[in-house]
Amino acid sequence: MAARFRAVRIKSRDEFDWLIEHMTHEAYRARDNWDFWGAMEKAFDDYSAELNETPAFWELTRRAHKDAVVLRLGRLYDPHATATSLGNLLQTMKENASCPGAIVPASIADLDIAELDSELAAVSDDDPTVAKLLLIRNEYLAHRGTRHVTKGTFASLPTLERDEVSTLITRALDLLGKYRERLGYRPLGWGHHEEEEFWRLLSLVRTGRTKAPVP
Repeated sequence: MAARFRAVRIKSRDEFDWLIEHMTHEAYRARDNWDFWGAMEKAFDDYSAELNETPAFWELTRRAHKDAVVLRLGRLYDPHATATSLGNLLQTMKENASCPGAIVPASIADLDIAELDSELAAVSDDDPTVAKLLLIRNEYLAHRGTRHVTKGTFASLPTLERDEVSTLITRALDLLGKYRERLGYRPLGWGHHEEEEFWRLLSLVRTGRTKAPVP
């Protein structure tokens, strides 16, 4: 399993810092799309009248966030040797744990290799949910195999359930948060501004509908 991942070739501490920061931001961006997608699903309970004023727009928005979640998760869990992914990040830390120096934080020497191996398995396609994610990303979203188009077999692809998507996002955030703390990086504050603004937008639409003159 671990041999499928490859350590990122970093030449300086700045490059390692950028790697950690980029991965963390990507995980939170996936969560942003997930939060917005979930908020839209909930909004139909209380704001169905407002959303049905422009249903095509909101359906397009919902599909865009749903696709974005899977694509971002696909990048985070990408097993390709040159990918900036969780697996390659963990492999980078594992290979540098025995020889900390100027390129990586000295505290990397204290990491538990057995724990890293377990986490490498959890972000690889040895994990059934990760395998399902990568299949959907590879066969449907990132590119489309002609066999599914010509044979009309898209329905044969697995689907990611909401709890599985949530698990993948939480796993990524937990891993990155854990190693940011262990390696001495500052916690990254990341709110839920997009979701909050969505609810604010709906309240404004409702106010506008209420105050609109009756024709």
